[in-house]
Amino acid sequence: MRTPCRLLALALLLSAPLAAQQTAPERTGGKATSSWADVTAFLDSLERRGTPLRFSSVGTTTEGRRVPFVIAAAPGVQGPADAHGSGRVVVWLQGDIHGGEVEGKEVAQMILRDIAFGPLRSLLDSLVLLVVPIYNPDGNDAWAEGSVNRPGQNGPAIVGRNTTGLWLNLNRDYVKMEAPETQGAAALIDAWRPDLFIDLHTTNGSYHGYALTYAPGLNPNDTPANAYVRDQFLPAVRQRMKSRHGLETFPYGNFRNQMPDSLVLGWETYDARPRFGTNWSGLRGRMAILSEAYSNDPFPVRISSTYAFVQEILTLAAAERSGIRRLVAQSAGSRPDSVAVRSVLAPPTEQPVIAEITTAAGDGDGPFARRVRTGQFRTVRMPVYDRFIASRREARPVAYLVPASLRDVAGLLVRQGVQVEQLSAPWQGPAERFRIDSISAQPYAFEGHRTVTVEGAWLGAEPYEAAAGSYLVRTDQPLGTLASYLLEPASEDGVVTWNLVDRLLTLRAPYPIARTRVPVRAATVEQH
Repeated sequence: MRTPCRLLALALLLSAPLAAQQTAPERTGGKATSSWADVTAFLDSLERRGTPLRFSSVGTTTEGRRVPFVIAAAPGVQGPADAHGSGRVVVWLQGDIHGGEVEGKEVAQMILRDIAFGPLRSLLDSLVLLVVPIYNPDGNDAWAEGSVNRPGQNGPAIVGRNTTGLWLNLNRDYVKMEAPETQGAAALIDAWRPDLFIDLHTTNGSYHGYALTYAPGLNPNDTPANAYVRDQFLPAVRQRMKSRHGLETFPYGNFRNQMPDSLVLGWETYDARPRFGTNWSGLRGRMAILSEAYSNDPFPVRISSTYAFVQEILTLAAAERSGIRRLVAQSAGSRPDSVAVRSVLAPPTEQPVIAEITTAAGDGDGPFARRVRTGQFRTVRMPVYDRFIASRREARPVAYLVPASLRDVAGLLVRQGVQVEQLSAPWQGPAERFRIDSISAQPYAFEGHRTVTVEGAWLGAEPYEAAAGSYLVRTDQPLGTLASYLLEPASEDGVVTWNLVDRLLTLRAPYPIARTRVPVRAATVEQH
């Protein structure tokens, strides 16, 4: 759908910025997207001009490219302690996690320029902004025709691919953390503890009438911070987008069926598992926002829509900084007595959804089918499935006891930011073991894994001895819910899923990781 405001935004985008560097789309009238070299040159030019920005790196990709990391902060903020002590909201903004979804990368550069020289500079009074403009440089520079790398996306003509140099999907890597990009970003996130995580994408699903769709963290282990971003913050941003920019936005999803007469079947969101970045961040007790620009819009329009969305998020976060920091602190201190380890869609709510009427194009009528557009839009009242509830919960113990042989499990927890200790002497006490009743592996490889599911149940506590050298993971810590989610054997996205305990899984035998509900006072040494 088009409005005068959107056409004005497009015109503004294609005009030269005032006294500052230009992105590749600005230089080419929206015909080309930035290469990794373009982005690094843009950032280098900002650094040479002297700005309130500091430049570093997330790490180096497998193909040898540096992943830029930019800190936009007031002069008195030198590090994470200063940032949180200042009362400012710490925001993490990343683009290009999928190398073919390119407007987030351009918007991140524009935001940095406008903070350095333009109308957004006053945001640094209230925010500390951490920006990764090109999170997937290897995928970004794996150039091909858009019809190859991003079928159905409306420009630019040449784009990168969504996966990395290792052919990993970085937005499926937040649990297993195999990619160097993920590991480097997780280390920075653990150090800076951002209050708000923003991930910029492009949707290539159903035909609808929205400039942009969005989602909070969808994992059903809800927190005060996640509930706030879902129920108050994002609805307020949606209203701002409409009133200030003339742009319609809506919670992310796709039609269950795109046949015009079947649109009433509903609109459905994507997934609750924390392998996706915003779900992972929400599970960690932070605010998280997924942005999905509409792939059928022209590339310059997607840039302007995404810029407006990020601008409204940042200005609202600045205005609500005290409340945001309070809710994030409450979330970090939350200690629920159980953990949701599996999820199903929650019952829907009836809402009006703007659909574009389409006709068949030989690709079916499913949520992601390519169809023939008519340019006609209809608002249809339908069930909207935009959140998840727990289908299985497990009690949250005091601690988990992990055998010393599972060093990869301990290492993953440490990379996740979970506090892990190691017993310096044997520990004896009551502990529970999980009886494995079935083990199944997917028949196909996904991200290089045949993911595993186990069924069974925890048995009553019995005397147990954990040997010296065993790893101890206490749940009375800010990431205790995340630790439980990863270690629980029935979790839909934990260490069992990603094959970290395969060699110790035996049918009708105990799961190798025990849990206890009593305090563990044995001498420990911290595991780094």
